[in-house]
Amino acid sequence: MDLISTLLQIFLAIAMYDVWLFRYRTPGCFRGGNSTTMEEEFKVYGLSDSFRRLIRVLKLTAGTLMVVGIWYDPIAFLAGVMLGFLMFGALAMHIKVKDPLFKAIPATSFFLMSVLVAYVHRAELSSFF
Repeated sequence: MDLISTLLQIFLAIAMYDVWLFRYRTPGCFRGGNSTTMEEEFKVYGLSDSFRRLIRVLKLTAGTLMVVGIWYDPIAFLAGVMLGFLMFGALAMHIKVKDPLFKAIPATSFFLMSVLVAYVHRAELSSFF
């Protein structure tokens, strides 16, 4: 299970960097509503620019923590919980704007992967304190 978790952590980190750094201003079929950029997507959801910037920092931080968690298990748990909450919020936004189900596939997949990472590393949380 450790190998699976490590692979998921690497995948989730790459996905967060890809979406929030490289594809931030490019169109994609999974963007909410009819948006073509991340800025437009957050407007579709009715969220402010400052909230978008906060989410960007949090998701990039969660991606970084996923990588750190490869070597320090309690951080992997924290990253899984953190990204799980963020992806649950993303899923909720797709539901809020009544997007077709296929647009929520990445948010749902990343949510489930994050929860699995947190679950696998739950026992290591006691060594964090």
